[in-house]
Amino acid sequence: MTTPSRLLKLVLPLTTTDSNTDRKDIAPLALLVHPQQPLSYLERLIQAEIPRLDTENGEKVRSINFRAMEAKNDEIQTKEKADAGNDLGSDGAVQSYSAKGREGEGKDDGEFVRWSASTEIGDFIRDAARAKEFEVEIEGNSEVIKIAVPSFNDRTYYLRQRLRRTSRNLSELAAIKEECDRAAHKSAQRIAMGGCAGLIGYWYIVYRLTFETDLGWDTMEPVT
Repeated sequence: MTTPSRLLKLVLPLTTTDSNTDRKDIAPLALLVHPQQPLSYLERLIQAEIPRLDTENGEKVRSINFRAMEAKNDEIQTKEKADAGNDLGSDGAVQSYSAKGREGEGKDDGEFVRWSASTEIGDFIRDAARAKEFEVEIEGNSEVIKIAVPSFNDRTYYLRQRLRRTSRNLSELAAIKEECDRAAHKSAQRIAMGGCAGLIGYWYIVYRLTFETDLGWDTMEPVT
């Protein structure tokens, strides 16, 4: 699952290390990881919570493998094969998929492959979102743990909420800016009209004093 802090929350049903014999029920274990952390970090978190594996040479830390489905048409193709495969949803060597994750419909078709422990968790989740789940394989367990993959909608839920809040704030600021623009426009209009009226009045006075009084142009020329 995703969280508001942009971390990923992984919930696993595990029998954790416990020295009390009366508490051995399988309980969900929640782990918070950052998308940019490698799978090896998540592996160490799980290893720290589960009992060690008993072997002939003593106890050892269980190895953890993460496997995601690889689509059949993921391989890099020649141009002829790519053209033929465009009808199947691929474009050359680029795999196109909906990233619906757990929201996907129908049966997923592909082979589960093991991912390197150095892979970033975010990259692993984005690629695994082409199927509904990925697998966590713990050494000593007869069965793998199926984990539902968050879809693109899940991973962007809090981003969309933040976008809506930001959009509302921008709308309010845009309304304030529009009021400020109207006030500035009116103020500029008043200044322009006042300046125009002042110039008209100035030339009207010069005209009256020049042609309608005894001062004449001889007096008004140096004034103007």
